[in-house]
Amino acid sequence: MAARDAGHVSFGGDNNGAVFIGDHNTVHYTEERTIIAAREGGPVPVRRREHPDPRWLPRGAADLVGRDRELTRIRDLLAERGAPVLVHGPPGIGKTAVLSRVARDAADAGEDVVCLSAAGLETEDIVQELFEACYDSPGYLPPPERLRRLMGRVRALVVIDDYEGSAESLERLLDATPGVGLLLASTRRLLGAEGYVLPLGGLAEADAVALVTEETAGPDGAMTGEEADAVRELCRAANGHPRTLLQAAALMRASGVLSVAADPDTAARALVASLDGDASAALRALAALPGVPVATPALAALAALPSPDEAEAALAELRRLRLAEPAGPGHRLPDGAPAPRARHDAAGYATRLAAWVRTAPRAEVAASAAVIVAVLRAAVREEAHDPARALARAAAPLLGRCLRWGAWGHVISLGLTAATNAGAAEDVAYFEDADKARKRALGLLLGFGGGGLGATGLFAFLGKGGSLLSAQTAVIAAATAVAVTAAAFVGLRLADPSVADTPATAVSAEPQPQVAGDPPTRAVRSDPPGQDRNPTHEDSGQDTTRDQRRDPVTSPAGTPGLTLSDDDIVSGGSADARASGFEPGERITFSWTGPGGGGDLGARTADARGRATLPDAVHGDLAAGRYTLTAQGRDPGRRGTATLTVRERPAPRIRFDRAPSSVVAGTALEVVAAGFDAGETVRLTLGDTAVATAAAGGSGTVTLRGTAPADTGVYRLTVTGRAADRFATRELTVTPKPPPDLSGGWGGYLNFRDVGGGTWEGTRSGPDWVEPNSGCTYPSGGPEVHLSGRSPVYEGEIRWIYGSGGQECAFEWGAATFTLSEDGDSLLVRAEDPRDSGRWMSQTLRRN
Repeated sequence: MAARDAGHVSFGGDNNGAVFIGDHNTVHYTEERTIIAAREGGPVPVRRREHPDPRWLPRGAADLVGRDRELTRIRDLLAERGAPVLVHGPPGIGKTAVLSRVARDAADAGEDVVCLSAAGLETEDIVQELFEACYDSPGYLPPPERLRRLMGRVRALVVIDDYEGSAESLERLLDATPGVGLLLASTRRLLGAEGYVLPLGGLAEADAVALVTEETAGPDGAMTGEEADAVRELCRAANGHPRTLLQAAALMRASGVLSVAADPDTAARALVASLDGDASAALRALAALPGVPVATPALAALAALPSPDEAEAALAELRRLRLAEPAGPGHRLPDGAPAPRARHDAAGYATRLAAWVRTAPRAEVAASAAVIVAVLRAAVREEAHDPARALARAAAPLLGRCLRWGAWGHVISLGLTAATNAGAAEDVAYFEDADKARKRALGLLLGFGGGGLGATGLFAFLGKGGSLLSAQTAVIAAATAVAVTAAAFVGLRLADPSVADTPATAVSAEPQPQVAGDPPTRAVRSDPPGQDRNPTHEDSGQDTTRDQRRDPVTSPAGTPGLTLSDDDIVSGGSADARASGFEPGERITFSWTGPGGGGDLGARTADARGRATLPDAVHGDLAAGRYTLTAQGRDPGRRGTATLTVRERPAPRIRFDRAPSSVVAGTALEVVAAGFDAGETVRLTLGDTAVATAAAGGSGTVTLRGTAPADTGVYRLTVTGRAADRFATRELTVTPKPPPDLSGGWGGYLNFRDVGGGTWEGTRSGPDWVEPNSGCTYPSGGPEVHLSGRSPVYEGEIRWIYGSGGQECAFEWGAATFTLSEDGDSLLVRAEDPRDSGRWMSQTLRRN
């Protein structure tokens, strides 16, 4: 997209074309307008690829050290093709390497394989990628039931790395991919009885030593005895953690085994400092997006490199030094890898990425959806609102056009925040309209009726001058408004909820006692309705078959019912939905209808008692009103319903949760305020002076810390959010610092006590003391110091003694000044000899 004039954008280039939303509507994109037409005829024709799109094929994989047992176990489990396999463990434990090896071996054996990274992706975007990898039907978002039927015909190994979605999202993913063998990696154990779970731990010590030795000394393993001892100690300290070991080995290659063992931090900093300009810039860009794979073209833009060729050369150097690792469509910074300490340039990254998005092919933008969202988040967090606004405006229509609707939703939300803070009214209107349109498409707001778009079958959303939506908004909003009639979103069904789905039968296996080494109990996923074991590659979309299979041991069904853990909640609250009276193993779909339309909430399989619970079933953003929730079984007549009342949540009141009423001048000040939006920037002021700034957390609470003024008095303490009317205020009294307490022992021989009126007297403690010059005695308990005044400088006197050989002893008081140190632990004494004007004595007394 290119700027036409201030505030106006032309949607041309790679945005031109048509998108099919479901099977009954078409969205046409042109330079000047977006036209939406009801599509005549049956479902959109699709053609299954003979083999998956090469963009999702596995990369080359290295031989692994110490993972033979895990690889064998995974291959054996996948060979059964009855349930998914989840490999889980902490970051850097080797999940990606294991999955890559399995995928590459399967591909080399002639099996169809699809590999992708789920890092930063919503589940709906993951499923759309899988569909595009297996079917040749550009610009088509199939309805959920057809999607499930189509994916049920795919016989491929699907490998998904970096999956960190919820258990509910994973269930939707499993339901949408019934025919594939599924291998996933996550840092969490997400699967239950419906699949196999394989925890991945560190390498055994012998394998860990072999890995580091090979990486450091090469195949001959030539090391001194001292170096070998250092490597073994490293492996023990790292608990066999592969990534830690590989990063240490890279440092050892560059700096030597013993120097790294002695001071790894210094070696790491030296390694990063040695990078050339391109590699350093690429590393900074990867470090700014932790955990997000960055494709080479996007990395070239972020790092301000001339072309992707320079970015690839920089990545080759970073891979060699274990400062970058392949992941998904690109590379990422490994956890724990050293990185430049320079502050990330959020504004610059957003500006450069926006320029790239405007000219990049749509497929490259789709592959970089997670990068766009991550850069936007960083820019908004750093308050680089104008660059964030520009990036969101450039990316939003492209992500909508390429059907990455999960990322599209995030971009709309972040763009709205940025535009609001930047004061860009036209952009605010654009994002608000796009957000409303997207929610309508997802069934969250009132939508059109079933079928097409009215009697004429055609609506045109033009630019300014009598338009329903702005030209900028229409590109996306029109397409998503049409989707209300097409039920085209994974996990959401926008049709009349009174019409029951007919999901495939799922038979839950009863748990059996397990023997060490045996696979865990799992549930068997049956083929979906209409699945053809020998399907043709063409698909007309027609499905006239119906699954009549039933579990022969299923007990008779009861009367279906639905109860809620709370049937009266405030907007944003949650409630569990509990279904009962269904058949054991019966698939139960939970849905809702109400003021906002309707949609699916999720699905569960009934347990042996015919019950199923959907935790937190209620959408957090349901508007106030009365809703009907439905638990639908396999037949239209098998359903239970419950009524839910959602009350408007009172607007949060900006308030102080914790704030002092008084504070000592110059001391630390801390306040806690609440009622703000998550991420909202909050300022703390005392009178007209800014004291601190911080961002509110997810709960809307913010802690602000500063220093109280040095001057005493009563101040107005105020916390203010993004607008002047979002504030709370109270009075704060700043009191003077209390005078230091000089009481106690000083110098090892004086004891100070407060005698009132701000005066202290110091008396000799311990035994009598003979002054060596005069031979005269200072008696124990006798006064020797008087001082008074205000810190840090006091005025007073000390007691001098005169005499010779212990004879003719006389005491006289002489003027003195006492200066207290900043920490209050020492007094510098300067005293003038009362018998010799101009003769001064200096001494430092320290607290005992």
